[in-house]
Amino acid sequence: MRSKDKYTVIGVIAKHRWYIEDAKLELSSQHVEIKEYSNLDDLNKEIKKGTYFDYLFFPHFSEIIPSALYSNFLCIGFHTGNLPEDRGGSPIQHKIMKGNYKTKVSAFKIEKEIDAGPIYLQKNIDLTEGNIYEILLKLSKICSVMMKEIVIRKLIPKPQKKLLPSKIRLTNENSNLTNLDLSLRSIYDQIRMVDGLDYPRAYLDIGKYRLEFTEGKFDGEEVMTTCKIKERKK
Repeated sequence: MRSKDKYTVIGVIAKHRWYIEDAKLELSSQHVEIKEYSNLDDLNKEIKKGTYFDYLFFPHFSEIIPSALYSNFLCIGFHTGNLPEDRGGSPIQHKIMKGNYKTKVSAFKIEKEIDAGPIYLQKNIDLTEGNIYEILLKLSKICSVMMKEIVIRKLIPKPQKKLLPSKIRLTNENSNLTNLDLSLRSIYDQIRMVDGLDYPRAYLDIGKYRLEFTEGKFDGEEVMTTCKIKERKK
């Protein structure tokens, strides 16, 4: 940290704007300067100008962080899952598919091995309801609170006890509902967990048509959803 008469300089690198806005709001009363970036290229350009960062936060950021960053700056990532057992890609979707709706958001120090750095703190998050967009908005609020705690309390991370194999990120085929033996609750979960960002919508292929599902609702007895029907791409 810098001397008391200096601002703590924080970089927030996020591809979605709400992570930056929530961080600014949560840290607005603190003695900090927040710089925002949507990609690594812009961050690296700033660093080449000589800008120093006390912290670099990467909320919901799926790109590999180069060693030049985490070797020279304190880089902190956020993972929706209880590390170390929930390491790997598509953590929110993997938890929802298993019906493990009550889980953690883990703030960890970024190092060479993915999702394997020491943990600063964890907060609870409930994935029971909401599409992926709504869940990420909730996640953003939690991440901003964690950023504040890390900075204000000057937290020291603790090593993860035992690293487990990383889960594989979902592919486009995981959005295909065809031939899946699912309960009604699972169908609802499959629809909502890809309804918003990063993944194709849940779909069924019937003949030459594709049925895409959004805005899923579940009342315990039936699933209600909006369906778009279009010809499949050849």
